[in-house]
Amino acid sequence: MLNCFKNEKFLCGVCGALTVIVANKIVKAQATRKIAVKGLAGGMKLHADAKAAFRDMMDQAEDICCDAKSEAGIADNEKV
Repeated sequence: MLNCFKNEKFLCGVCGALTVIVANKIVKAQATRKIAVKGLAGGMKLHADAKAAFRDMMDQAEDICCDAKSEAGIADNEKV
């Protein structure tokens, strides 16, 4: 009986089967789903916040550019 535990190939096969069983239980668990959904929602929120911040920076840059053009007396349709 104990001789089978000395065989590396047998131990690898048993460990592989146990890994599949445990991983299947973890993937199908409700707690894992909640953690994954919470993580995905956090990532989506960060993405939306980054987009809003970038949009705000672009608007401010356009305002600064228009102010600089008006101070220099350059019309919006003229090339610089």
